[in-house]
Amino acid sequence: MEIPYKIFIINGSHRSENGFTEIVLKKFIKGAESAKAQCEVLYPSKKKIFPCESCGKCLFETPGACKYNDDMDSVILKMEEADLLVFASPVYFDSMSSNLKKIIERLRSTLDAYFEFRNGRTYHLKINKKKKNAITIFTAGNPERESFFSISRIFNRIIDNMGWQLAGEFQFPASHLLVAEPEILASQLEAVAISGKEIVLKGEISKKLLEKANSEYIDDPKTTLHHMTQMILEMRKDNQAISTGTKKMRI
Repeated sequence: MEIPYKIFIINGSHRSENGFTEIVLKKFIKGAESAKAQCEVLYPSKKKIFPCESCGKCLFETPGACKYNDDMDSVILKMEEADLLVFASPVYFDSMSSNLKKIIERLRSTLDAYFEFRNGRTYHLKINKKKKNAITIFTAGNPERESFFSISRIFNRIIDNMGWQLAGEFQFPASHLLVAEPEILASQLEAVAISGKEIVLKGEISKKLLEKANSEYIDDPKTTLHHMTQMILEMRKDNQAISTGTKKMRI
């Protein structure tokens, strides 16, 4: 019996499957499943996961075991069993969502007592040194790609320190366009789907495909921002009318 290629996905969006990030994820999953991969998505917002308190128990008292008995134990197990890890998050204040950050910090219990200094930086070594690929998917409300600079750098560091290998990164600015004007992102989303298939079949994603998935679709950031402002003001007006009973909610 053939062992399926396992992909474990963590969608850090506070809105879980109802956010813009999920739209991109679904495209990747569709491609991966077409290659017979087994995909599982975790929504931290729906799990009981306490934040790390840096108490040191997992390092000094009970090596490898956190003091909390919550859903994080199963998360770590699934991460270790997976062939590919996918980290997805909207950009909040130039970084990842607090839901995803909480998961990352709790990975401290997977780190050993040993360190290594190479290429000018310290690496805190893992207990389980199994190599695996990782992919990141980021969405942002802002229209400029500079918004991804910080979160991209942070995850490059995290993935490197955990002994994984970054196989690809997908960035979608002005993420409301995934709903408002999906036609202008059609080729990028198609590339994301093909990437899901390619990573399963070949173990990597071609540079050409990554470039297509991350190709620019914002012609004028200032115009996009103006449209965003108008959209928010209109939604605010509608919600205020609904709350005061002067407008009926559309179902």
